[in-house]
Amino acid sequence: WTWYTGSASWMYRVGLEAILGFRKAGDRLTIDPCVPADWKEYRIDYRYGSSAYSIVVTNPDGGEGGVVEVSVDGDAIEGDSITLVDDGDRHTIEVRRTAPRPARARAGS
Repeated sequence: WTWYTGSASWMYRVGLEAILGFRKAGDRLTIDPCVPADWKEYRIDYRYGSSAYSIVVTNPDGGEGGVVEVSVDGDAIEGDSITLVDDGDRHTIEVRRTAPRPARARAGS
């Protein structure tokens, strides 16, 4: 009976937010994936008002952390927070997880 009491919706939310990293607050969307290293790509189709968002997350280096590069409709953005727009168009969000960059040696070390 747990599936009838709301447990399914909590499992859905955990999967979407904690694993796939899809977090929405107002008109802002952040994608910060926490997926296994062998997941090389996944996709999310999302509707915001009359707009359709096709989200592609790639992890070519098999990183389990590290740098996230984000582009919206082919344009790179600073940071990892995307402003959603309700303009009736189709938009593409590309998120690329790269392996953490090695620390640079300090001079004199």
